[in-house]
Amino acid sequence: MPTPGVSWLFADLNAYFASIEQELRPELRGRPIAVVPVEADSTCCIAISYEAKRYGLSGGIHVSKARELCPHITLVKARPRLYIEFHDQIKAAIERCVPIQKVMSCDEFACRLIGRECDPLRATEIAYAIKREIRSVGSTLRCSIGLGPNRFLAKVAADVLKPDGLMLFDRSMLPDALFGLELSDLPGVGHRMEKRLRSAGISSVRQLCSLRRDQMSALWGNVWGDRMWLWFRGEDFVEPEDKPKQSFSRQHILPPACRDSERARAVAIKLMLSAARRMREQNLWAGAVFLCVGFAGQRRALEALIRFTPSQSPAVLQMQLIELWKEVPPDATPTDITVGVSDLEPERVGLFEAPRDARERVTETVDRLNTRYGLNSVYLGSIHNVRKEAPTRISFGAPPPRKDFEDTADED
Repeated sequence: MPTPGVSWLFADLNAYFASIEQELRPELRGRPIAVVPVEADSTCCIAISYEAKRYGLSGGIHVSKARELCPHITLVKARPRLYIEFHDQIKAAIERCVPIQKVMSCDEFACRLIGRECDPLRATEIAYAIKREIRSVGSTLRCSIGLGPNRFLAKVAADVLKPDGLMLFDRSMLPDALFGLELSDLPGVGHRMEKRLRSAGISSVRQLCSLRRDQMSALWGNVWGDRMWLWFRGEDFVEPEDKPKQSFSRQHILPPACRDSERARAVAIKLMLSAARRMREQNLWAGAVFLCVGFAGQRRALEALIRFTPSQSPAVLQMQLIELWKEVPPDATPTDITVGVSDLEPERVGLFEAPRDARERVTETVDRLNTRYGLNSVYLGSIHNVRKEAPTRISFGAPPPRKDFEDTADED
């Protein structure tokens, strides 16, 4: 018989970006809104308020489709710096109740419970305390909380009741408590994996839970299936550390004013310099730069990569990107860009420390100045005309630090 109790608390902020906009702009409360990266009908909605979700909208929907389903929807341009500021306040609010073990994303937090906290009643009290603390940060902010014997099931529980829900999966309930879920409710079961499961005759979570451990492993073809078999039964174990970064990248949908080759190239350079800055923060060196450019009216995008002697120098990396940009057709209209650095490796350290060359000293000085006075206080002249373009965005995973959003271009 499994030991009763929970070991994890998972907090998931509901409609996070949209809720913050409604917090800061009371006239938007109670109205369907969508947060968009740029003010253009060619983009997608990155966040949807619950009032908009009632019309069948969801995150990632194209603006034109959103207008079709909800003609009176209000589009709001994203303000990532504010979302990070609220993120820091929410993180502090949660930690007034229980320590955070891992920040999963800008709006998701995993907390390991210990001792008396693992008692379901005490864990529930902590969950309600977190809800109150978050409400003190913003009256419109809500979070769903899941309690479970492992982080996987705590996350699943947090998704069951939204918005503002609380769900507990006790060890003694497993795996029966999962049978009412859909396959797509499980992390690790995306569209392709669900299709594979259905092809194998598995159409319900009950059927999935009835599989033997070796059958689960075979279906996934990797360690994830084995882990899920254990998680379904309430097992908790230390997961391996995240693998070292293999690359740093940025992507951006170009606004109409930047869809000529010259300005698009400048935006690409700015994106690459941003990715390289994160690389240097981890003391890594890049041995390659890659570029992907989408074009208006064309299905195929340009994909290119160039390798070179590992470097951290912005000037060197810019030179390599300019070389790649020569492959962009001069008569094409760029619409979106992905650029980054890869083939990463730590600095080679010999028996005797080699003197820094001039480029390395310049790079270190520029980084120190930008840390002290704000991002892009000092920058390469090649990005001068696009300094306000491609601001730092919030991507999946743990969010960038607040300093990455303190771009001095915003003060012009």
